[in-house]
Amino acid sequence: MNKYSVFLLATVVIFVALFFTMLNGISLGKPYFLSMFVFSLLGIILGFKAKKGFLKWLLIILNIIASNVIGYITLLAYSIAES
Repeated sequence: MNKYSVFLLATVVIFVALFFTMLNGISLGKPYFLSMFVFSLLGIILGFKAKKGFLKWLLIILNIIASNVIGYITLLAYSIAES
């Protein structure tokens, strides 16, 4: 694993930790959701810089799913997705 793969894995772990914190009922407002979205986007960017391999694409897909999930949750939280 090179340094980009380690950073990519770290962004996934940070996102999961923040997500489980949110599921436990602890929410710190808009900066909290923004940081979750930024960490998942940072993971996607770092993923494309990582060396080739199965782990690279697995972690990129996980970060794409994470950014979609937090985007959808944010839309639901601010009543944009449902009318």
